[in-house]
Amino acid sequence: MKVIAFDRFKPGVTMDTIQPYLKEEVANVWRLWKAGIVRENYARADEPGVIIVFEVESVDDARRYVADFPLSKAGYLEWQYLPLQAPLPLESLMDASIDVAEPYDRTPPRGGGAGDGGATGARRPPDATTDVRR
Repeated sequence: MKVIAFDRFKPGVTMDTIQPYLKEEVANVWRLWKAGIVRENYARADEPGVIIVFEVESVDDARRYVADFPLSKAGYLEWQYLPLQAPLPLESLMDASIDVAEPYDRTPPRGGGAGDGGATGARRPPDATTDVRR
């Protein structure tokens, strides 16, 4: 099971507060990564903190690993957990003649005209969109 764990600093904790713990914290996460327990690791873009994707049997396992982190032991972080499961095969619910035919990216383009790449930056075939300016 994948479990997404994300933290936030407890009130009053700053980057200066955690600085002495960072080398040990990073080394601990790296060991778990090398063991296949941590699958992904990100810095939060909205505030100081991290997001870690664990590959574990349960949320309790993720909590056990997080409790062993130096910053957790020091009491500087609050953690939230989000367990994930395999998705329902969405294509089984769709009418193939309508929903799964190319082009797969039908997202309207950002600001430009038809075929400018849309959300992914990929070029669309000329017949993939309708130019609303006509």
